[in-house]
Amino acid sequence: MSTCIIAVKSVMMWSVAGMIPVCKIRFSVEKSSTDNVRIMTTGRIELGPTGRTVAANVKRLREARGLTLRGLSAELKERGRPLSADALNKIENGAQADGRAVRRVDVDDLAALSAAFGVGPLALLLPVDTEASTAVHVTGTQPVSAHSAWMWGTGEGPIEMPQERGTAASGRALYAAVSHYRLHGLPHWLAELQDAQHDQGARMAATEAVREAGGYIGPERYRPKRPGGSDG
Repeated sequence: MSTCIIAVKSVMMWSVAGMIPVCKIRFSVEKSSTDNVRIMTTGRIELGPTGRTVAANVKRLREARGLTLRGLSAELKERGRPLSADALNKIENGAQADGRAVRRVDVDDLAALSAAFGVGPLALLLPVDTEASTAVHVTGTQPVSAHSAWMWGTGEGPIEMPQERGTAASGRALYAAVSHYRLHGLPHWLAELQDAQHDQGARMAATEAVREAGGYIGPERYRPKRPGGSDG
């Protein structure tokens, strides 16, 4: 692709009367290649699946709070992230690919909107009105179950797991994926808290299983009851 660029050249010329040198401006048109130049355009914004989810959730949460576009705009202004009612309307337009003008939500918008709605960022980023097994679309991944998406979002594990199952190699791949997620995707204190909660949950489940089997919990170990109810 080529474009025309106007070049301005200064040319020294001599005046006829007095032979005094004067400077005149001569314009010339040159062509310059723009094949490797990125051109910023004002064309229609294309939103990905997560962008459309955010747009739909903005409208859902705004209506749940009983706010008009102007009301939400005022709320955001008080929080130091002013967005006009028109901008909010364009954000909500992104839920449908119908050719209307849309506006992207950047991360600062996302944080302010979440705070204004009284929810966490995941309530904007992920589909809410789904069943656990419903396939959902998250930008950058293949369709996954809503359960997998929310477990990923809440810090339980990666959104994509190794597909192979039942082999030593697949077990190592799964362990590596979860370990990487926990090491680099969570603050250490949250990972430690999750471990403690999981351990407590496992102990409670084991306790309930013993009780259902007719045993009781001793100070050091699980001891089943003898027939007739005698412990001795």
